[in-house]
Amino acid sequence: MNFKAFDELQHLDISCQAVLSRDAALVVLGDRASALAAQLIASGAAVQQISARVLFGLPILTAPFPLFVGGVMTERNTILARSSVFAWIEDNYIEQPRAEVFGLTPFAEQPVLFLRDFDMDRPVEAWFQTARPAHWVRVVGLVIASSRAASDVRLLEGDDAALIAMASALPPDMHALIESLRIEVAQGGRLKVALRKLRKIADANVMRSLDGWRVLAQAAQTAEFNPSPDGDFPIIDALKLASPKRW
Repeated sequence: MNFKAFDELQHLDISCQAVLSRDAALVVLGDRASALAAQLIASGAAVQQISARVLFGLPILTAPFPLFVGGVMTERNTILARSSVFAWIEDNYIEQPRAEVFGLTPFAEQPVLFLRDFDMDRPVEAWFQTARPAHWVRVVGLVIASSRAASDVRLLEGDDAALIAMASALPPDMHALIESLRIEVAQGGRLKVALRKLRKIADANVMRSLDGWRVLAQAAQTAEFNPSPDGDFPIIDALKLASPKRW
């Protein structure tokens, strides 16, 4: 696999409100996202409507920057270049440490790296480029501003975070599908397994969105709350999750 452009890599296209600092972003979703954005702007926060292509990177052990993943060649010489590649990595990075990972660094370099070259104790990273000035921004948090949630911030993890993010971000015609996934997870299943079964019959673009939101919910701290009119925004502290960029 030979990648020459970032658009060729695994990605998720998002359009939403975002709270931005220099190198970090909080993505704001939900039916009260616009109301929260207006309150944040009034409080002095830098909030923008963004349309961005989020790339997913694995942290390299010997470098301060990630490799944005395009695909994998397994130790059995099978090429994986679909959005499910991250689920495969989660399941096989211990058993197949010499699986080769293809992609680009933030500097558009294409190094030769194996799964053993990544720090798999750290989560996947999610990054996008701003237009002016052009630089990389890391998505450190997903904020679900929902009228159905409590006013207290509820931190979400794993499959719960991914399902709520999907329901908040994806169009209404996908909500029945997301609900069927939620029911399967509530009955003791795993979202990753449910998506694997769905992949056999679903459209590739649908799977790209579902897989992408699952990975993004792993990459970013996810929280849900109903913003109060008094402008108390404790979730903004999530921006502190982003350590200063060293590259």
